[in-house]
Amino acid sequence: MPDTLNRSSNPALDQILGDIPTRECLSAAPDMDSEEAARVLQLAEIAGIPVVVDGGWAVDALLGWQTRPHTDLDLAINQQYLPRFLNILKRLEYQFAPTKDMWEHNFVLEDGAGHRIDIHSFVRNGMGQIVAGVEYPGDSFTGQGKIDSTPLTCLAPDWLVDSHLGYAFDQADFQDVNYLCNLFKLQMPPEYKDYADALLDGQPAGGWRLPERFRCVLPASERDYLEWINLLDDSNLTTLPQETQNKLHNLTEPAGAPPPNLAAFQQEGLRSGLLLRDQNRAIGAIAIARGKTDEPEHTWEIRQLTLKSGWERSSLFMFLLRGGLKAVSNARVEEKSGGNEAKILVSPVDDINRPRAALPERYDIGDIGYASFYARAGFRRAEPNPASRWVLNL
Repeated sequence: MPDTLNRSSNPALDQILGDIPTRECLSAAPDMDSEEAARVLQLAEIAGIPVVVDGGWAVDALLGWQTRPHTDLDLAINQQYLPRFLNILKRLEYQFAPTKDMWEHNFVLEDGAGHRIDIHSFVRNGMGQIVAGVEYPGDSFTGQGKIDSTPLTCLAPDWLVDSHLGYAFDQADFQDVNYLCNLFKLQMPPEYKDYADALLDGQPAGGWRLPERFRCVLPASERDYLEWINLLDDSNLTTLPQETQNKLHNLTEPAGAPPPNLAAFQQEGLRSGLLLRDQNRAIGAIAIARGKTDEPEHTWEIRQLTLKSGWERSSLFMFLLRGGLKAVSNARVEEKSGGNEAKILVSPVDDINRPRAALPERYDIGDIGYASFYARAGFRRAEPNPASRWVLNL
């Protein structure tokens, strides 16, 4: 088994799993049928273990009927109940099923019949706020549904739709969102509306991805840098200061020199980041700065993420964010020395005073974005408190 899928490489996960064995041969066609899903939920109920259904089964539970096959049952559970729940699953002959993105708060179990359970655990503080693990919004566990005749708690409809945002989706995702929006009278997100319009125009059903006309560029030219500054500062500069022009010139000379990266901008004393273009139109910008240099790790900080067009589209926010992460990774390759690691820090706007609402009207609120979308990009809280900064280790 490759090291990347070896649970012993994650001591925290290995400790949680305890003596649950690892399944060496996984099902090629897993199928979590309604009978098995209901059985697991009933046993949790009998044992007094509160679980919340997420994912595709949550959609069907809200609808009241099964719309499609499901490969797994996604369950959200408070970390304090996890040992007891895992003991029940062990007795049902569920074993650990390694996945590439597993960690101590998100992992998969499978039995010999190809039934899978995807565990999403979270940690609450003394005030009941979720402050670690899988970052579910505090008001999202309010959905009520059923699988077969078994009543259950699941994610609320608006939060289920929200959880489908920020990444490419397929026909099954569209079907889930379409059902939820129609039944619960929710406004369909823009990307899903685009997909629906394309189907009406006769385009074949398949997957949706952000159109290729959108691209993230390093603003190394005077024109790009001027547009980038204007977006970040909400200004209308028509020319850059001569000192800035000279520094940009130093980055691109002599002719044939390697293209600059974020580290080169920092070394030149310039602000650094990426520009988001829709064809030739500048519509967004992300500012990323080098953090403290006296730390053992190379630290970068996302200072600002601005969308001046398409601000209602989560896909654009995530595209610009992921572009920034890739740019930091490229800069890290250039400046890495002595085996030092790198991390990226950010301070999202929600969770400081109150959680955000589902399906917000804009995703770059405060010109920095929401914590839940940073979580979807792999960020985690640096500390277990609501006002914590978020960190991503590279």
